[in-house]
Amino acid sequence: MAVVFPSKEWLDEVKKAVNSDEEYKKVAANWEGDYLIVIEMDEEALKDFQKPKVLKGFLSMIYTLPKDRRTKYKGSPLEDLLSKLGLSLDDDVDPESLDYENLAAKVADLTADDVKGASVYIWLDFWHGEMRAAEPVAPGEKDDARFKLSGSYAAFKEMVFKKLDPTMMIMQGKLKLQGDLAYMMRNIATVRKYNELQNSVEIDTS
Repeated sequence: MAVVFPSKEWLDEVKKAVNSDEEYKKVAANWEGDYLIVIEMDEEALKDFQKPKVLKGFLSMIYTLPKDRRTKYKGSPLEDLLSKLGLSLDDDVDPESLDYENLAAKVADLTADDVKGASVYIWLDFWHGEMRAAEPVAPGEKDDARFKLSGSYAAFKEMVFKKLDPTMMIMQGKLKLQGDLAYMMRNIATVRKYNELQNSVEIDTS
């Protein structure tokens, strides 16, 4: 099934791909470590969010969070972005009920300054051959993750759409990795197998 990136559905498909792979279970049998992913909005995001289904995927990552966690975005550039679309962190929004054609038209009136500093957060938790979580989180959550991978929306899109190796993108400076790098290098086979499985998820590019 082809899914939109970024979206809750994409995360669900990645988790399914990992947990159904027997080779990963063996290769990652000793792996202990989670990732906090920080995707920073940019002009490429603005361009993509003019497509209703991509905008829906993005908003699903925010409004899937319970209100008490979602409001941790208050005072952030992401809250400002949502307000420009007529949306509030305080409202319980059913992503299925929104008028995405109208919202996408509002995105078309925005500029790069309107998304500057806005980010979304994802938590990936791996433990002894199992992916225990692949889900959106709020600012301030999972800051103690073993690894933190951050970069622009454009960089993450390049990784997901072009199936690029994130290790190479880190070396090129397109993505930034923080954490226990010595541990990662000792377990590079696990990292590479995960990247392969992530790349196996079909992306909706229409």
